[in-house]
Amino acid sequence: MGVVSSMSTAISGLEANGEMLSVISDNIVNANTTGFKSSRTEFNSLVASDLMQASGGEQIGQGARAAGITSLFTQGSLTRTNRATDMAINGTGFFVVKGDNGTAYTRDGSFRFDKDGWMTTLSGHRVQAYRATPDGKIGGRMEDVRLDFKAIPAKATAKVDMFVNLDARMPPGTALNLDYPEESSQFTTAMQVYDSVGNAHSVSLYFNRTTEANWEWYAMVDGSELNGGTNGKAEAISKGTLTFDQTGKLMSSDQQVLNTSFSGGAIPDQALEFNFGDPIDKEGTGQKGTTQYGSNNVTFRNTQDGYSAGTLSDTIVDSDGIISGVYSNGENRLLGQMAVARFDATEKLAKVGNNQFIETPQSGQPLAGKPKTNGRGAIQTRSLEHSNVDLASEFVEMIRAQRGFQASAKSITSADQMLEEVINLRGR
Repeated sequence: MGVVSSMSTAISGLEANGEMLSVISDNIVNANTTGFKSSRTEFNSLVASDLMQASGGEQIGQGARAAGITSLFTQGSLTRTNRATDMAINGTGFFVVKGDNGTAYTRDGSFRFDKDGWMTTLSGHRVQAYRATPDGKIGGRMEDVRLDFKAIPAKATAKVDMFVNLDARMPPGTALNLDYPEESSQFTTAMQVYDSVGNAHSVSLYFNRTTEANWEWYAMVDGSELNGGTNGKAEAISKGTLTFDQTGKLMSSDQQVLNTSFSGGAIPDQALEFNFGDPIDKEGTGQKGTTQYGSNNVTFRNTQDGYSAGTLSDTIVDSDGIISGVYSNGENRLLGQMAVARFDATEKLAKVGNNQFIETPQSGQPLAGKPKTNGRGAIQTRSLEHSNVDLASEFVEMIRAQRGFQASAKSITSADQMLEEVINLRGR
């Protein structure tokens, strides 16, 4: 019986090493698969339990078996692609997608937007992210990512921040000649504002020092841009004064609206506020905006909150997984934030194809959240994660499996020859 059982033992070696070769082959052929995680075969030895004795007995091994296949979730190398929707997770975690088997998880971040604006995987499964609220905040609800192809309407400028330094060395007492503002002003700067239909208007601001502590300013546009204005003549839309203390800090500022009825079908009398900083009389510091120091006149900030109508032109994703739409008018609109899931027992996830995994009772439930939180990795944009397969190691393991298979086959041949000898004893 020993010769016969040795054949069974050798057969178990053929089966175990054959499974090992299958796993190695799968690793090798997926060496260039994005986000692929290699596997290895785990073996257990078999023992003849019927030879167990209460005392003094010896156990004879009955071979080996493939006890399991473990996925190795080591980090693959990250490669720059310069494609806006390519993403990789640098660290722990998985992208969340809606797969054929329900919710699935993947390290393959080669995403794209389909014709309807849905962000999908190569196999067409929709990517999950935390939805952005209309006021630009990230909520806690996870859903499919979708682009908003609708044009965003124009927004009229309501507030202009104009932060400058007015040279304290300028002589006071010079008045602005509104017919020749360029020639008579001590300092000039310009910016662009928008009316209610999105038309852009170039506004020039002129500053003149009237006393030691006061400056007057005028905001002017070409008359053709105002209802009732004269083409080619600069006309004032607002004016005001700025008052400074003896240390150059802004004490107060005031404004008088003159004419903000822009032509071209815009809403008349547009509310347009010029903000020059944080004056002391409004409980400010007087230093965070316009100042009067003994240095050259200079504009160091001018911003406004209006824009023209725009259509979607691009998408961007940052390292926090924030997805934003970039519009033709320069505006960015928040779309959502990528979801990243991690597991307590990652190795127990089950492969389901398409570079995806699903949870199992052994893996535990997913702990989904935002990137770079609670141990989750960061999103690296315009990049992809390569397979973590080490071809050199796989070929070494292939040789081991091949030799193990050959040795097991040789054991069967040897057992067969021994049985032949036993059968031939009857004829001698």
